[in-house]
Amino acid sequence: MAIARFVSAQDMTQAYQNWYTYFGTMKINSKWAVPFDVQLRIRDGISNKGQLLMRGGLQYSINKQDHILLGYAYVPTYNAISNTWLPEQRIFEQYIHKAKKLDMTHRVRLEQRWVSQPSAPGDPHAIGNWKYGNRARYFNRTQLPVRHKKAATPFYVALQDEIFLNLWGNDISNLLFDQNRFLVAFGYQFNANLKADIGYMNQLIQVTSGAKTMNHILHFSVFQNINL
Repeated sequence: MAIARFVSAQDMTQAYQNWYTYFGTMKINSKWAVPFDVQLRIRDGISNKGQLLMRGGLQYSINKQDHILLGYAYVPTYNAISNTWLPEQRIFEQYIHKAKKLDMTHRVRLEQRWVSQPSAPGDPHAIGNWKYGNRARYFNRTQLPVRHKKAATPFYVALQDEIFLNLWGNDISNLLFDQNRFLVAFGYQFNANLKADIGYMNQLIQVTSGAKTMNHILHFSVFQNINL
């Protein structure tokens, strides 16, 4: 969020998207779990193709506050120029810390990315080649309960920010700053294992050329814990 204020707004493209996301966690036992998520990202409001993200991993809980995970993601993105879906494959490692007294989550994630590139015009193959890149992400989410006359309610407000930085050995982009996502959302806790929220996300993206896009996103999320 802070870095976004230092990125120039000159020649910035504005766009509108809708993101529909589902986050699930299958708990195997007190130590092991399988977190996964599926996200549909639609461009130009609801009128255009965008991106589909499918991600999962195996998580080990060191204790109630600290968790480590190894995962894989498959991310096809629609490319209007080549009129095809270009896949991206990721391996990622992450560490999560959850605060004891406040409903706050810190997450650090390292990604190894293989991003397909469109082929040359007239080529019978949709994918030309692949580019590799390393990326680091820091995520913070704070959930604040909504109270009525000092009594707890099932409603909450979520504040979330995540910064993405390109690292060494990166053929995808030679720029350090990749993107930043800030979200404010209003949610409802249905029970201990299910909640949903809807809100506004501001996504600032910078590509290799230095061109910037600011996406204004209607963001809907469902979170579910599944006990095996």
